[in-house]
Amino acid sequence: MSTRWLPKWKAIEIDYNNKKVTVCYDEVTRLYVCPICSPNCAKGVSTDYSTYFFNLEDLKRHLDAHKYGLWLQKKTRTEEEEEEPKLSIGEEESEEE
Repeated sequence: MSTRWLPKWKAIEIDYNNKKVTVCYDEVTRLYVCPICSPNCAKGVSTDYSTYFFNLEDLKRHLDAHKYGLWLQKKTRTEEEEEEPKLSIGEEESEEE
């Protein structure tokens, strides 16, 4: 199995949310490219890195994910426990009343 190929990109229009969107389609592997992840593809520039899909349904779901930012992870805050001060030799721990 090879991870490289000589693509034959073709710009096609798809219907997405009642709008025409231009995406690239590889005639060799029959893969679709996300037009947001790889905007230069529609202009005829070859893509080195992008997001590829085997069918239009998956591409449309991916476009929805861009719309809603589904992969943006919310940063969770973890509260760190305060470290107790270290005692030096000869000091005793005293309890405050």
